[in-house]
Amino acid sequence: MAAITFAESMSSPRPLLRAPTSPKLTALDPDRPQAAAAGSRRSVPRPVTTSMDMMNHPLMPIMRPAEDDLLSFLLGAYQISAGVMATPSLCGAWQFGTFGMRRATFHYIGAGEAWLHTRQGEPRRIIAGDLAVMPHDAWHLLAPERELHGEAMTLGGGDGPYTTILCGYFEFLAGRFNPILDALPDVIVVPADQGEPSLRQLGNLLMTETGDERLGSGSVINKLADSLFVMVVRHFLNTCHDPRGLLAGLADPGLRRVLDGIHKRAAEDWSLERMAKLAGMSRTTFAQRFSDLLGTTPNEYLTRWRMTQAELMLRDPSTSVAQAANRVGYEDESAFRKAFKRIHGTAPGAIRRWFRDKLGR
Repeated sequence: MAAITFAESMSSPRPLLRAPTSPKLTALDPDRPQAAAAGSRRSVPRPVTTSMDMMNHPLMPIMRPAEDDLLSFLLGAYQISAGVMATPSLCGAWQFGTFGMRRATFHYIGAGEAWLHTRQGEPRRIIAGDLAVMPHDAWHLLAPERELHGEAMTLGGGDGPYTTILCGYFEFLAGRFNPILDALPDVIVVPADQGEPSLRQLGNLLMTETGDERLGSGSVINKLADSLFVMVVRHFLNTCHDPRGLLAGLADPGLRRVLDGIHKRAAEDWSLERMAKLAGMSRTTFAQRFSDLLGTTPNEYLTRWRMTQAELMLRDPSTSVAQAANRVGYEDESAFRKAFKRIHGTAPGAIRRWFRDKLGR
């Protein structure tokens, strides 16, 4: 079979993700409804991509209260969206990956087993119930064997046991800078015997809902998928011995109080002295610890967060640049415009006009 990329298989006018001799393969085209791939038993509904309000999510996992509250707030603020791209059942000679899609992608092994090949170390065997996540769109291939046959993607059929894989994605619709994703490694594997039982239950529910055509399946799939992301972050927090970025900050009680404050009350006056006092540290100690754990200064982190909030506000054409500046704590509009352009690479007025034209207002 000719080599293809997984991205091509998702956007091609004709479904490339298929195996003529493997009748259980099912593929989704995220851009339009399509019939089942040749030889498949049923079609799968088009995934409905919607951003979720994680603060009110009924399936929101329970973390330590302070971490859960802030993480929920940030997931809502950055507008997490999730969905399922394909649920192939493969046998024989096959190998594929979902890199190059500019999204964080994941693979849940519903049945059988596979080998996960990455640029990081030796291939890893993953079995039913295991979940692999690539937060930064890292190169990877899944295959039935430890050895790859080149790096071309093939989905041809053949003899041998079936492996069923749920392939999905996570993405954040807001903000050029995302401290949640930045804090995660390139590859996360959650083994079935180490993750919480509810994570495997979510994976199995996703498999069930993706295979059904019941009313509302698209909405249920998205809710389950974005809940899966939260559980992956929680697993990483609980098992990582050397967290970085935002997750390292959340693990520090003093910094967590500061992060909670500036994220939820960004418009207030957050001087270094105030932040240090809230953290229970001297200004020097606080500034150094913040920089060591989050990789930037407190003021720069605050500015990035304020500009992320402002960019979201300016997507509403009824919000003026002056109003957005005031709502994120800037009395001087010119200072706000300068900071906005430095962070986003474009003027706030240009963002506002772009969304106004897009919405036709």
